[in-house]
Amino acid sequence: MYVHLTERPHHLSYRVINSLIVGAAVILGAIIVAAVLIGPLSSDDDTDTELAGSQSTPTADDSADDAVTGNADTTPTPEDAPTEEPESEPTPEPEPQQTVAGVVTDSGSEEPLAGVTVVAERDGESAASATTGEDGRFELADVPSDATLSFSLEGYRTFEQPVDDDSELTVALQSSALAGQVLDQEGQPIWDATVASGDALTWTEEDGTFQLGDAPDEGEVIFKAPGFAAQRVPIGELGNEVTMEPKSVKGIYATAGATADDERFNELMDMIDRTELNSIVLDVKDSAGLVFYNTDVEMAHEIGAVAPTYDVEQRLAQLDERGIYAIARVVIFEDPILAEARQDLAIMDSEEGGLWRTFGGLPWVNPYREEVWEYNIALMEEAVQLGFDEIQLDYMRFPSDGPLNRADYGQESTAETRDQAIADFLRASYEVIAPTSAYLTGDIFGMTLWDPTEGGIGQDLVTVTEHLDYVLPMIYPSHFYEGSMGFDVPNDHPYEVIYQSLNNGATMLPERLRPKIRPWLQDFTYGPGVAYGDHEVREQIRATEDFGASGWILWNAASSYHEGALGPADS
Repeated sequence: MYVHLTERPHHLSYRVINSLIVGAAVILGAIIVAAVLIGPLSSDDDTDTELAGSQSTPTADDSADDAVTGNADTTPTPEDAPTEEPESEPTPEPEPQQTVAGVVTDSGSEEPLAGVTVVAERDGESAASATTGEDGRFELADVPSDATLSFSLEGYRTFEQPVDDDSELTVALQSSALAGQVLDQEGQPIWDATVASGDALTWTEEDGTFQLGDAPDEGEVIFKAPGFAAQRVPIGELGNEVTMEPKSVKGIYATAGATADDERFNELMDMIDRTELNSIVLDVKDSAGLVFYNTDVEMAHEIGAVAPTYDVEQRLAQLDERGIYAIARVVIFEDPILAEARQDLAIMDSEEGGLWRTFGGLPWVNPYREEVWEYNIALMEEAVQLGFDEIQLDYMRFPSDGPLNRADYGQESTAETRDQAIADFLRASYEVIAPTSAYLTGDIFGMTLWDPTEGGIGQDLVTVTEHLDYVLPMIYPSHFYEGSMGFDVPNDHPYEVIYQSLNNGATMLPERLRPKIRPWLQDFTYGPGVAYGDHEVREQIRATEDFGASGWILWNAASSYHEGALGPADS
């Protein structure tokens, strides 16, 4: 029983299973047929997405079912699918390069130039470089065909050219130096004339020739010489010779008050028009430290030095309209306002502490301090930009009165250091003024023409004259001691005092510097001796002209002058 019972169910299960399999196959076949017929007719993206999402990667467990149903995946496997080679970048062809060689010469002499730097540049970077030898030759290898060649040598203008098919080049460099000769109207050479352009600066030789190295490619060349009007020549128009026109400055001084007063200023200009006068000195910054116009120099405002008194642009326009030469007077180291406001820039008292002061109670700034120089140079530069023809420096020295033994400069003060400080200040000033058409001049004591030393104030005649376009010794006969030049009262001998002083000073100077002397003359009465009038003033002018000085300027602290001492306008 047991065996039969178990066999009957066994045969039954096989029949049932076979029936189920056949039925399932029929149903599945119908579904496949329907899918084949319906699927191509549908364009619904969502259906495609759902169908795609319903597919799964066949596994090993699915293989038996696939064999039964015939539903094996017919999609080609990666191994079966035809392979497509990825598109590869084309191999770049090597850039054309070449060897460039040649010789570099001087455009004037045609001699080969050694030491020329030759660079092949491409996209701002050096691709190859070389330096010419003694024979001027160079050779560059592996030069890109689209490179630019650059040739440079100090003292010559840089030359550039693109690489071309020529493998052998001849390049002629032009000197960056400007050369020529400066002459007067009679064709005579002018010695020691200043020649400047941009940062380039030189002076003419005894024969009037000059060579200005490293001059800019464009702009102007400025020519200045004592006894001549400044001349500007565009670089492109510069010839082999430059002829300068003579100019003898004959001037007067106007206080800030006189300059501000319309009526008084017009009177002074009218007198200039009527007489041989052609110039006027205006106070820009005085010995109190005041700046008399609304300057743009910030430090002047910071220390409270600005005291607008007159319209400087209006006055300069009036002077220019009349052809009057305008001189800006700038007082340098006697500057009480700066000393009080910036005691770190002032001379200090080594015994009593605080500011050192003259016997008159005035503090001075320290001539060794470069910040003091920079402040005054800024005012000078602005004066040139405003239109002044000349910058005249006053009190460009160390103090001469007061308890000098107590003056503390923060360093040792000797004749050598004082002389050097003034020389360095003037040199720094000249570097700023030289490229302009303005002259730079400076006032010195009349006794400087007799004293071969720096006089304890840093005013050595040769040193000062070397660094200025003119020096203006204040040769006032009233200021000479009794017995000077053999005169009991020098003030009574205006001609002799002026003439002898100028001659003595000239013997202390090299010949090339002698034309730079232009004296201040006395048009006021002071001290023992005769009262000064037309005759005394004229005698001083006559002495100056007999000596051959490059002009003169009259001083009167009230700007009141003896017109009778002056020649007519056409003189």
